[in-house]
Amino acid sequence: RLGTESGMETHHILGPPKEFSHCYGYQTADSYCIAIQLRPPYEGGGGCRKIHQITSDWDSRKGVEDLTPNDMMIKFTERSIEVCKRGGSSSWHMIRGLHGPTYQQMNREKSYWTMTKHGGRYWLISIEIVKKTPGKLWSRLMRDEREANRPNMKWDKDMQRTPMIMDKDGKFVPSTYCHPHQKPKYETQEADLDEVFIEELEMLEDEPQETKKKWLMKDLVDLRFGMEESTLSMLVSMNMDPEKWREIQRDLGTSDVFGLDIPFGGNHIKFYLKGDEDSPILAGKLGGCVWRKGSRWHVEMREGRPMLELYMPKQTPEPWSYVVEGYHSLSRTAYDPYQQMILDGLWDDEAIEEKAKGDGYFRNSEYRSAVKCYDRTLERNPDSYITLTNRAAARLAYETEKFKVEEILEDAQRALEINPQWYKAKFREGIILCKLHRYDEAVWALEEGQRMDRSNNVSWEEEIATIKEERIKWHNRKKLTYLNDVE
Repeated sequence: RLGTESGMETHHILGPPKEFSHCYGYQTADSYCIAIQLRPPYEGGGGCRKIHQITSDWDSRKGVEDLTPNDMMIKFTERSIEVCKRGGSSSWHMIRGLHGPTYQQMNREKSYWTMTKHGGRYWLISIEIVKKTPGKLWSRLMRDEREANRPNMKWDKDMQRTPMIMDKDGKFVPSTYCHPHQKPKYETQEADLDEVFIEELEMLEDEPQETKKKWLMKDLVDLRFGMEESTLSMLVSMNMDPEKWREIQRDLGTSDVFGLDIPFGGNHIKFYLKGDEDSPILAGKLGGCVWRKGSRWHVEMREGRPMLELYMPKQTPEPWSYVVEGYHSLSRTAYDPYQQMILDGLWDDEAIEEKAKGDGYFRNSEYRSAVKCYDRTLERNPDSYITLTNRAAARLAYETEKFKVEEILEDAQRALEINPQWYKAKFREGIILCKLHRYDEAVWALEEGQRMDRSNNVSWEEEIATIKEERIKWHNRKKLTYLNDVE
């Protein structure tokens, strides 16, 4: 399902039609890139329905911290791709839309994948496929999309054929995995060869060369940044000194004077003026992940002045709270309620409407209707921790069965994974633990939430006192015995 197309690149969504799979595709003339968001809870009974969730060993809940590259298995051949996630004790589930023959041939020696962690929100699996014959865009990724979207699974014995290698930390990982802060093996080998050629050329050129003028970034670039963000890309612009720009092009004999380094994971950047690498224009951790294959810079003339623009295609559509860590002029500030909603993980217009409807139903005590609206909101924006807390409160009003209450506890814990300082989620967690008769944990949760809440609300003390009374009643209840309480 193609989305937007400009020049020699396309953005689109992968996975089953009419389902929110949170799998995104990006394509250039020489590569095809895929991003998959994996969110907790990582066990999902209907593995084929929730293809953006990864499954773990039966009932044990895997948090964001516990995921490793060994929970994924991604294999490439010249003509096919297989993307699997661990499911249960010995089974592997294929991610729908990403298994089977591809539309065209791939260069399997240059196809790699990596995974990056985004706070407590999600893990991002980034796959970079290099085309065997570059130069044109594919109309689709899979040859038979209907077959590729069918649920499928494999057993451990089928996966054992995948070769493993030892990474720099001494751990075994799949051979197609590349560390997010490094470059793939084939690129590092090419760079080593280039260095050898440069050394040989320097040995041949024995004649003394005239020393060129050293250009400094601060003389050329005005660091008052402009920023434009969409769901597809991030554009950072900055003005340059017109005279210095003409002079540097004449002096170096080229307009290719800037360097851009983005590692395989796409979550760090170094953008600098060549020859002045120690004073980068932008350097540090990015607010999200970008596709390094499509990231580029160009200079445009605006009203007679040169404008330097850095274009970065985003791997996922969520808005970023900042562009590069530490650059305050490139960060989103909560100066109005809409900006605050975006920072809280709620950015899609339809999701905002559904949440507003759900809040209306909640105020009118129509809890089941509210839950339906919150479900639709979280389908579009799964990282909205406020919506997760509201859904937990609404479901708690009518659910009584133990396994349902445990599901509600998942919502509160998930909200706390996304924002550990969200005291309302701590309050809900305490109430739910009390319903499950886990009174000590409930008191600890409420006491911790009380420390987070700076408003000194008296309801915390009242709730803690109520739970302590419930604990006494529960321990003093009449226990059934097989002698006295035979029916």
